[in-house]
Amino acid sequence: MEKTARKESLLKFIESIEEKEIISKERKSESSESLPRYDLPPINPLIIPEMAKRVERTSKDLTLMLTWLEKEMQGMSAHTLQFVDAHSRAVDDISDTTDGSVKAMYSLLSKANTIQKDLTKVEMMSSHLKSINKYLERLDNTLIAAKAGVNK
Repeated sequence: MEKTARKESLLKFIESIEEKEIISKERKSESSESLPRYDLPPINPLIIPEMAKRVERTSKDLTLMLTWLEKEMQGMSAHTLQFVDAHSRAVDDISDTTDGSVKAMYSLLSKANTIQKDLTKVEMMSSHLKSINKYLERLDNTLIAAKAGVNK
């Protein structure tokens, strides 16, 4: 059905070309004096069937090319969709990873602050222990001296 309609439209096209040629020849003969003359050779009517075949072949080739082009564009569209989806997933994954890293960094900073506070307490305890050690040494020295004095 489609081929029949295509053939009919091609035949109508060729007929319209023939009609235009006839009209053109009539106009040339009527106004050949007023218009410049172009020495165009007449169209051979035997060529018209060959032209129709070539037009039909060209039409088929064009249809095949458009079909191929449509498939290629659909493929490109599918690939583009896949690439956009992969990019979106990658961005989501990177966002989640970055968010996790930031949370881990804040947790690490919090622990470091806690350790720093604990170290301040340890330093204070260390100074207290040193003081206690000094007093114990004095006491020990005093006891040793007292014991040495008793033994004499």
